[in-house]
Amino acid sequence: MRKSSNRMSSSRKRKELEHAVGFEAGRELGARSILFHQAIATIAGVAVTDLKCLDYIERMSDVTAGDLSRFTGLTTGAITAAIDRLEKAGLARRERSETDRRKVFIRLCDSPAMARIAPFYEALGQESARMISRYTTAQLETIKDFCERCTEIMRHQTEIVRSSANKDS
Repeated sequence: MRKSSNRMSSSRKRKELEHAVGFEAGRELGARSILFHQAIATIAGVAVTDLKCLDYIERMSDVTAGDLSRFTGLTTGAITAAIDRLEKAGLARRERSETDRRKVFIRLCDSPAMARIAPFYEALGQESARMISRYTTAQLETIKDFCERCTEIMRHQTEIVRSSANKDS
């Protein structure tokens, strides 16, 4: 009788955790992430999508407008407008390649506008690093796997939504 009771308890606990992780925590993390980036975008004077493009620019070297379009799934026109807004805000600049003058790279600016938002990202990074240090290597491997799989699901679902929107147009 006790084994059956433990299994039911374990099964119930798992269902509760699946709901908490897959639904409650995931939704709240997504919402909080969007709200955090929107708050910074407001300070920077750009749209949140522009700010996420800036993130890709920061993470990658030698990124072009075409690269940003491929990475984000946004149209080249939308990317051009985003880069224009980032330039106007003093966060990014266009720079011709020294080896191929036809190529234009998008670079971060070292500017007062960037200095205004950088401390928020630095604080987030520091707080995240402190939190991450609590986990074992095995736990971090699981968390990394979970995050990578969630990212792939979001990428796939975004493609489905965009495909559906294109059919309706």
